[in-house]
Amino acid sequence: MPNFLEFIKREARFFIFSRSLFALAIGFLTWPTLLYLLDLYDSVSPIKESDALNWVFSVCLISLFVFLALLFSSWKKKPSIKTLAKQIEGANPDLLDLLNCAVELEEASKVRSLSFMEKRVLRKTEVKAQEIAWSQGTRPKPRFWMSLVFALSVGSVFTALSFDQSPLQKSIDSLSEEPGLFIFTTKTGSSKLEEFPASNEFSRGTDISIFADITRGHRGEKSSFIEFKEDGQIEKLEMLSTSVLGRFEFVVPSLQNNFSYRVITPSLESEWQLLQAYDPPAIRIAKWEIIPPEYLKLPQIDHENFGYLRVPEGSLISLTLEVEPEPSNVGAFIVEENNEIILDKLNATTFRTSHLLDSKWTGVLQLRDLNAPQREPVVYEEFIFAPIPDEPPVVEITEPAKDLQLESGASLLIEVFSSDDHGIADVRINISHAGEKEEETIFVDPVEKEKRISYILDLSERALAIGDVITYLALAMDNKEPEGQIARSEIYFIEILPPEGNSTESDAEMNGEQKEIPVRDFINKTKKIIRSTYDALLEDSLKKEKLGLAIAMDALGLKNEMTKVFDEFEGQFPIVDGIDLGELLNEATYHIEQTEIYAGDQMLDDSLEPSEKTLRKLVQLYALMQKMQKQKAKGKGKPKESKETAGKPEKDQEEDSKDPAEELKELGQDLEKLKGFKDRQKELNREIGRSAGAGKKGEANQKIAQEQEGLRRDVEGLRDEWYKDSGSLGKVASLDQAGGEMKDAAGDLRRDSPREAQPHGDLAAEALGNAISEVESTMAALAAGMVDQLQENASELAGEQRQLGEETDNAKEGQGENLKDQQEDLNSLAQELLEKIDQTARSMGNFNENATEDLLRGARNSRENGLERSGKRAANSLLYEAFPQAKKEEDKVAENLEKLNEDLQGIADKLRNLGNGALRELVQELQKTQEEIPGMSGEEMKQRAEELAKAIGSLPNAEQDQRIQNLTKFFEQVAISENPSQSTSMASAAVADALELVEQFFWKQAVENRIRRNQDTTAAPSRYKKQVEEYFRRIAEGD
Repeated sequence: MPNFLEFIKREARFFIFSRSLFALAIGFLTWPTLLYLLDLYDSVSPIKESDALNWVFSVCLISLFVFLALLFSSWKKKPSIKTLAKQIEGANPDLLDLLNCAVELEEASKVRSLSFMEKRVLRKTEVKAQEIAWSQGTRPKPRFWMSLVFALSVGSVFTALSFDQSPLQKSIDSLSEEPGLFIFTTKTGSSKLEEFPASNEFSRGTDISIFADITRGHRGEKSSFIEFKEDGQIEKLEMLSTSVLGRFEFVVPSLQNNFSYRVITPSLESEWQLLQAYDPPAIRIAKWEIIPPEYLKLPQIDHENFGYLRVPEGSLISLTLEVEPEPSNVGAFIVEENNEIILDKLNATTFRTSHLLDSKWTGVLQLRDLNAPQREPVVYEEFIFAPIPDEPPVVEITEPAKDLQLESGASLLIEVFSSDDHGIADVRINISHAGEKEEETIFVDPVEKEKRISYILDLSERALAIGDVITYLALAMDNKEPEGQIARSEIYFIEILPPEGNSTESDAEMNGEQKEIPVRDFINKTKKIIRSTYDALLEDSLKKEKLGLAIAMDALGLKNEMTKVFDEFEGQFPIVDGIDLGELLNEATYHIEQTEIYAGDQMLDDSLEPSEKTLRKLVQLYALMQKMQKQKAKGKGKPKESKETAGKPEKDQEEDSKDPAEELKELGQDLEKLKGFKDRQKELNREIGRSAGAGKKGEANQKIAQEQEGLRRDVEGLRDEWYKDSGSLGKVASLDQAGGEMKDAAGDLRRDSPREAQPHGDLAAEALGNAISEVESTMAALAAGMVDQLQENASELAGEQRQLGEETDNAKEGQGENLKDQQEDLNSLAQELLEKIDQTARSMGNFNENATEDLLRGARNSRENGLERSGKRAANSLLYEAFPQAKKEEDKVAENLEKLNEDLQGIADKLRNLGNGALRELVQELQKTQEEIPGMSGEEMKQRAEELAKAIGSLPNAEQDQRIQNLTKFFEQVAISENPSQSTSMASAAVADALELVEQFFWKQAVENRIRRNQDTTAAPSRYKKQVEEYFRRIAEGD
């Protein structure tokens, strides 16, 4: 092929190359241009992520099509060799059409032979080909290449930048496995943070929250809508943003029917989801029947639903449960902490179970659809049945309440006081003499909670000799079934002595010698062993074993002392009335050794007989020694007058910055300490009384004095803490008085004057009782203040809710969002109030169970009556500006809060009344009047009626309460009546009515507890007051 043709064809190829680059440049510009146009469209009409890939693919196809079209056009418009030759001739005029001729001759040579001249033209063209500028006239100008480079550069840059455009990013995200939209559901307002799938089934009527978590927004922004099917139409609403970034919520209120929905965002949309409503098992009636033990003679207690209830111990509790007929196959269960009780199914809708209450019973009721075990059980509120224990009885010998020394023909009046929380069924006197025991019932019908019984012990009816010992005590049994509880009184001893031998002289001389035999000390130690044995028999096995060893050690010590005395006086013991006194002591030593052996072997029952024989021998020894010496024992000393603490001005009370709940807890701890102090003081008083009655001297009194001083120091420690906190002497006046009396009692004991210490010990116990009452009153006031604060909060919330309801009633379109925010604020405050009530109730658990129960019941009723549910529905209705529905729910919230306010006010009033001493005294005065009316004279009734009229007239709300006014007027008429005795029956009825009225200011149980405590702290029944005064007068005179 000639060279000139080769050169021409090369230029043809270059032409195609340049046009291809041009097509590529145009394609590079087309791709980003279309992508930017698509991005502009996405900003106006968002493209779904699922469609973005198709759009981007379409842009790619268009760009490729433009490129290919231009490329094809370049091939199609490729210039021929002749055309290129002409263009070269035009660029090289010196060729003089030589190249054109050569091209034509070359084509002609293919069909014919060329002439010499034609061949010469070809040769000349070949020679000239080396000189021709082939690129001129055929190749693009430099401007073309510059434009081409610019177009390729711009296209490359725009293409790179287009990767950040929203449609391209959406197409990439659509290929990712990580979802950009996650949907889950929860139960609205549920305390359990439990998540459910987007499609799930829920019990009918449940408020459902649909949550959408969006991880990929549209163009940097996140928003969400929900579409749901309603009445064959698809509705669309905007979802609400939450505090969690990228999370949106929609509430389906009270799900009644299946709810089909999907969540959409500008770039995402979910599949259609379905919330299915089903009918869960539900209670129609939950009825508890509590049958107290028959012996209590109490009526059946009926209780509905659940909660906290205190019932008598041993009650039979039956639960009858009726459920709705749908679903058809329901199971009922009581779930306890470590157990599950399946209720007996009586028929398709009725269940029953029974439980004998011997300890606290706590559980929750669950209903389960047995045909759909995957569904959650319906769990109801916890129930608690707390047993009211049947306390054992209390019995005391109130007269003479001491050991005695009497003649064999004397008679003794024994007064017995017994009480029980339900009833005393039997009272007996147990008398032991010479190892023989006999019991005599002194009970007088009917069964009552308190019994005061007199019994005359005629010693002349028994064959008694000088030196005999009679042991007696009182036993009381309550009416508990199947077996009554038995309590016993303190044990007392009667020593039979001749008239001239009735002495408490502790020692006696023999044969003029200065050495003395401590017979009285031996007698007192033997009595202590006998009393300790009786006490040990009432204890459990472990403590009984420890006490048995202690009794054995005491017996061993006493045996050693008597053996030592016998050895010292061996050969010096005289014979009196034919009885060898040394042999008596030797026999007593033998018997106490038997006590030691039995007690050491834990045979305490068997140890009593030798102990009593020891006492009998020692008393015989004492009587014969007194007869021998012809001496009378005389009482020594006079009781010292009790001191009183002088009052001092109080400092202004400082404001307490402590948390009320914490302060109540600390006061409760102080109250327990005071009760412990009082119990210790009462025990010391009994020990002081026994020491005084037995005429103890020396170590025994010193030991009691040490214990009394230790108790005083403990009381002083608490007193210092109180004074440091309050800076008020008035706050510690009772403790100061108690400490002073304890100090005087300890001093008298150190001086071996237990009888003079007795009144100081009683006054110390009384002062501690006053301190206990003061603390209880303070706790009542503090607790009432805590409830007052809750009541104020409830009142304010109720008022604000009513005001919001009025605003809702007058609301116009566009105000819903603002009202919704206000309602949600009130909902939060109401929730906080209920939580505070629960916390306050728990903080009062150790102070007053009635207040705890009432507070928990108030909060529970508010929840059950829909406080939280109505508040949430009101907020949802306001969001969608359904103002009539919102007003209806707001009124329910306001009514709920007003009822809660009333309940809290009642609880606060009752707590305040617990600390109202005047009210408590009025209750006691009315009860006393009720008992004494039958025996009152006319003047006594007039005086008592006048006092009651004033007291009743000063009751709270007396001016508004017609019943209080009528009672006041009645007692005023009795007070001025000329013949009030004729009004006895009417007065008795009026007193009963007044008592019922006054007790309404308290919880009934609180009244009973205080009366019982007052009874416990009473030194003696009022009917024995004169005898007690005469007793102390005789002590003072040394008689």
